[in-house]
Amino acid sequence: MSCEYFADKGMKIEGNYWLVHPHTGETWDEASVEAFIAAYQPPNQSEDAIALRKAALIREIKRAVYDCLEAQQWRVTKVQEHLLMAQLSRDDVQQQEATVSLRAELVKREALRKKSDEAEQQVTELTSIEALDAFSFTAAL
Repeated sequence: MSCEYFADKGMKIEGNYWLVHPHTGETWDEASVEAFIAAYQPPNQSEDAIALRKAALIREIKRAVYDCLEAQQWRVTKVQEHLLMAQLSRDDVQQQEATVSLRAELVKREALRKKSDEAEQQVTELTSIEALDAFSFTAAL
């Protein structure tokens, strides 16, 4: 939406007509019309709207990563059980294999966390609603 001035109807702001300045209550004059139009920023482009959208996107990223990590937790548990069984049986070869498997699973999880941190940083650097809407993130191990 936008704003534009009509001499007979007043200032049209986001589809609504204002006979007086919405912040001061003063009647429109040439200077106030020019100043308002020059300073006008659509509500969906305001800093508050952008900050709210950024916060929502970061929450979405965190939730997606949490859900992915939670869904894959069984893999870590399984490898930990294999490692424990190898330790109990004192089988060095199985312990080594289980340790390598556990390390691999933990590395995947850490990589997802780093990917999440990078995505969150990208979101904080975006400056418009359009850019925020175009941003996408997929959590996967």
